[in-house]
Amino acid sequence: MDYLEAEEQLTDEQLSEEIERFRRIVLSACSSLGNLQLATGSAQDPTERRMEYVPSDDCLASLKDIKRYIQEDEQGEGKWVLRWLGECNTLQNDIIPIFIHYTKQLNRQLSDHDHDHALKTVMMCVELLVFLTWSMDSEPEEVKVRFIRVLRSYKRAFANSPAVFSLLSTAVMFFRKAHKTDKEALLVKGILYVFRNVLAIPDPLVSPTSRGMSQVEVHDALIAVLDKELAIDFFLTLASSADDKQLKDLRPTLLDIVYYLFYRVPVPALFDQQATWFQADNGSKRLGRHNDFGGVYAVSTGDSTIMPVFNAKEVLHPFANMFKKRQNMRKPRDPAEAKATPVDREWRTLDPASVPILRRVAAVFIDSCFNPFMSAMFEDAKVSGTAMDAMTPRLLYVAAYFVDVSLTNPAVDLGCTSALVQTHIFGLIMRNASAYVEMREWVPLEQAMYCTQQILLSLGRMRGTKLDSLSENVLSNLFYDGDALDLFVRLCRVYKPTKHSRRFLEQVARLTETFLATLKSYAQAKAGLLVKKRAKKPAKAESDSEEAAADIAPDLDDTGDAEDEESGSEDNDDTNEVLVERAFDVSKFERAFATSDVVKAYSHLLAPPSAIEYVYPMLSRIAVASERPHLFFKRNIMLRMLVLFDDQYTYPHHTEMLDLVAWIFRQYVTVINSPALTHHYKAEELNHKLAVECMLAFLKQSRLGTTVKPVITRHIVQLIADGGDTNDDGAGDDKGKDEGETAAQGAVRIEADEDDFDFDFDLGLPPVAAASSTANHNRSMDDVDMDEVYLNH
Repeated sequence: MDYLEAEEQLTDEQLSEEIERFRRIVLSACSSLGNLQLATGSAQDPTERRMEYVPSDDCLASLKDIKRYIQEDEQGEGKWVLRWLGECNTLQNDIIPIFIHYTKQLNRQLSDHDHDHALKTVMMCVELLVFLTWSMDSEPEEVKVRFIRVLRSYKRAFANSPAVFSLLSTAVMFFRKAHKTDKEALLVKGILYVFRNVLAIPDPLVSPTSRGMSQVEVHDALIAVLDKELAIDFFLTLASSADDKQLKDLRPTLLDIVYYLFYRVPVPALFDQQATWFQADNGSKRLGRHNDFGGVYAVSTGDSTIMPVFNAKEVLHPFANMFKKRQNMRKPRDPAEAKATPVDREWRTLDPASVPILRRVAAVFIDSCFNPFMSAMFEDAKVSGTAMDAMTPRLLYVAAYFVDVSLTNPAVDLGCTSALVQTHIFGLIMRNASAYVEMREWVPLEQAMYCTQQILLSLGRMRGTKLDSLSENVLSNLFYDGDALDLFVRLCRVYKPTKHSRRFLEQVARLTETFLATLKSYAQAKAGLLVKKRAKKPAKAESDSEEAAADIAPDLDDTGDAEDEESGSEDNDDTNEVLVERAFDVSKFERAFATSDVVKAYSHLLAPPSAIEYVYPMLSRIAVASERPHLFFKRNIMLRMLVLFDDQYTYPHHTEMLDLVAWIFRQYVTVINSPALTHHYKAEELNHKLAVECMLAFLKQSRLGTTVKPVITRHIVQLIADGGDTNDDGAGDDKGKDEGETAAQGAVRIEADEDDFDFDFDLGLPPVAAASSTANHNRSMDDVDMDEVYLNH
């Protein structure tokens, strides 16, 4: 009876017996593969005897049987065959030795029959290696947990020279052939699959505080072997010729290999050691076993260092690591971390011996492989026509990673990564980012944001150089497209703590600040900047066209709703919209970010503090430049800002942030002391007495937050009171005694002087209950005469 039929028709007891019978059949095939024997010609002295693996006469037939059993088992859910093969260490004890044996046979003078038999056996071994090392990420969690140890044992088996050398020599042998058969081409592709699968097997996460050999990961050992046997050089050679049509089928696999070589390696880690990119730490580094892949593949530089010939620069001075990892950083509990992908996971501890290897690989890839490889890969992504292609997010990350490396090292020629700053490629990346937002695919969106940020940084670096025209072309198209500009505003509003990781929010902040800095720099150099944007059709043909030509940034209320300005222009496909060309005002466009959603999102980066160099400009832009400090007057946001005053270790060099927060708090206490203003701005009172006491004590003795003129003053208090909102007729009194105040019984009393913000307060009373309404409210500042200034400490 067929095994699958038995699994469906038999009872539990009969099924167990059938599975055991099937297990014996599988193990019988494994035992028929071969065995260890005394090597021919070995010494007679027992202490010097050497054992070698000798395949049996039925080796090929047994390999075919095992392949058939695996294919049959794939249709079920138990993965029984893979489990049994892992328990018996069949890959380590049989398949790899058989592959090594017949690889040596292929290099000898054999008869056609023997050569054909050896080739078939090698191909069957490669197929089984692909099967056994294939990722279990798509399987249920129970299956992944069960097989992860088996996969890691396979990875250790490949972290040795004989296995890697045999795989590489076979791939090179058939790749060099001018006319390859389809089977030989599949063999090369299969060997690349094996390398990809083995590199993709994750090591267990090791604590940075651990000591001893456990700190050295198998991944680093594998990288060292790949470098020693020049397998990495072979990968780079293929990548440098990726635009060749014959390599089209190998491009996705090469992308994965490059990705996993730098898996969880932060860019600054490549520059922690002071050495040139092509300088080895050990001058006595041994050469690999082979130095010729056919054509231009590997040569010696004369200092015992092996590297491929790609016309690469031999001397690139390192750039000091300016981004030191913060010490004693509290790790937040992030509900979205459970959905993390390989890119989301923590950076791994890098073995110092791997640093020069990866540094050299990065240098060669950027100098000789990046442009042809990325051009070909993005062309393939364009042809696929879908943003949800599984390859696209990884492509975006790899492209951004190497641009990041190139920007970190100023000695790298910007032209080496110019493939990404082509209009059609950058447009494809922006369209993918927009599609990810629409489909709520947040993990791929993070990679798209990272790639976009690095391209913008590269474009900014290119301005004023020989590549200025290339930068001008891309930026002019970007800033003319109103939909593209709106995308950056939308990105700041999508963050939800329950759906997104903290790393995602940090990437949003970095991208937004990079974009706005590039936009300002470009706008300052251009007069009469125009932008084309979608707008609703006017209700009347006689609508005022002057109002519509103001700028693309809509006036937003606190909830982020936009009032579309109207103007007549060419009709769009949507009958309710038209495309209009408008004069662009950067300062007005920045006000599109001044919404409650953006404030809530950015406030999550304050507790615990992170990415402060990107958070401060946005919060200052909202509170000071856009004159909307009231957006911060929410309980959770205020409590997060209080953390800044208590964290002396994280913020000693960020007094400008403390000054901004103090400025917001000084206006908050003005509002919270008045029921009229509390109702007007929908401010929420802090129901945490100790927090209020700490805040007031700090503001009483500090001059922080007094440099910039306040937006909310006693003048506003009197205006609201005169308007009849409340009986707060004492709001304008210099002593701050609010005789009409009825809602503040038992409240913390705060009295503000509009000139110097000195406070008189009573800390002995309990706090007021929080306001019931948290709805956002729009207000006008037309009655307030104030200069727009940025904090500059």
